[in-house]
Amino acid sequence: MTETNYRHHNMKLQFRLLAILPALVFIAACYKAPATPPLELTELMERAAIEDLFSDYYSQFGPNGRHNFASYFTAKGRLEVNGLVANGIDEIKAMYVQAGVGSEGKTQKAEGAAPAGTSEMMYTNLKIQLQGDTAAATLLWHSVKSDLLTSAPKVTEYGRERTELVKQDGRWLISKRVILSEGGMPEELLKSYPKH
Repeated sequence: MTETNYRHHNMKLQFRLLAILPALVFIAACYKAPATPPLELTELMERAAIEDLFSDYYSQFGPNGRHNFASYFTAKGRLEVNGLVANGIDEIKAMYVQAGVGSEGKTQKAEGAAPAGTSEMMYTNLKIQLQGDTAAATLLWHSVKSDLLTSAPKVTEYGRERTELVKQDGRWLISKRVILSEGGMPEELLKSYPKH
C-alpha cells in the first residue's frame, strides 16, 4: 500500500469514526439506567398489598373460608380480642377454635323449607399508615347474618380494630391485632373487656 493510499484509507476511517461518535453520544444521552419506581407508586403498591391481606383475611369468616387465620400472623404475632390475649401462632389458632369460627355444623331442615342464610364479616373505613417495612391499619368491622335465605340480613356484631403489620420476605404479616366489639358482643366477654 502506498503512502497516499494509506493516508486516504486513514482519513476515511477517521471520518467514519467522527460520523459515528455523535450517534453514540446521542444514544448514550437517551439511555437511562432502570430507575427505581417513584415513592408514591411504591406506597400505592404496598397499600394495595395490605388491602388484599385484609380482604383475604375477612373472607375466611364466610361459609367457604379456609379458616387459616394464623397464616396471616408473624411467628410471634399477638391477637387481642375484647381483652383476651393470644401470643404466637398456636395460641392464635386456639383462640379462633374457641370462638367456633368454621365449626358450624349443618342443621337439618324440613323438606321444602327455605335454605339457611349465611353470616359474613365485612370491614369498612380502612386507613393505612406506612412506615417503610412496618404499617398500622385501623378499620371498622361488621358481622352480617341472615337466618334464612329469605330473611332480611341484620348486623349481629360490630366494632373496631387496630392492626400493626410488618413486611417479611416480601409479604405483609400481622404482628399485633387489637379487636374491640362496640355492639353485639357475647355477654361472657364482659369480664375481659377493657375498661375505658
